Amino acid sequence: MRKFILSIAVIFLFLNAGSTSTPAENINPKIENSIEPTHPPFNFITAKVKDVEKLLGRKMKLKEKIGFKILQHKLRKDSSHKKGEPGSDKGKTAMILGIIGAACLLIPFLAIASIPLAILAIVFGNQAKKENPNDSKAKTGVILGWITIGLVVLALILVVAILATWSGWGWG
Repeated sequence: MRKFILSIAVIFLFLNAGSTSTPAENINPKIENSIEPTHPPFNFITAKVKDVEKLLGRKMKLKEKIGFKILQHKLRKDSSHKKGEPGSDKGKTAMILGIIGAACLLIPFLAIASIPLAILAIVFGNQAKKENPNDSKAKTGVILGWITIGLVVLALILVVAILATWSGWGWG
């Protein structure tokens, strides 16, 4: 069957390649080049099955509908994760800053650096979430930033409580 269809297509191409037409003398090339489409381009990402059926002029089979939905999913996935998109870089930066800020809490002399890192993670994460609300890396950065700030505040409260109860300093 494939050979038959392929042979028909090849014959059709060769028959059309041999026929040449001469342009008419009274056609204005400016008018010919300025033809604009009468309808907007078809957007597969937002189209519904009924729109495609109207475009095809027939009902789609179940396999075709499933294939169309898979195509839409892949197109949405590719369009939302473009490289070079500024939101994705900010989200990734926020997540990295949040991880480093939380890790700095475990190292005694670097614990001070965790506060600005956490604040930067929150700021970059919120900026990235404004650009793309579905950016999971930005959400992770914001959450890690708030967790880091919460742990720093908890540690400061613990240190103040220990120093207040310690009788060697003369506060009590």
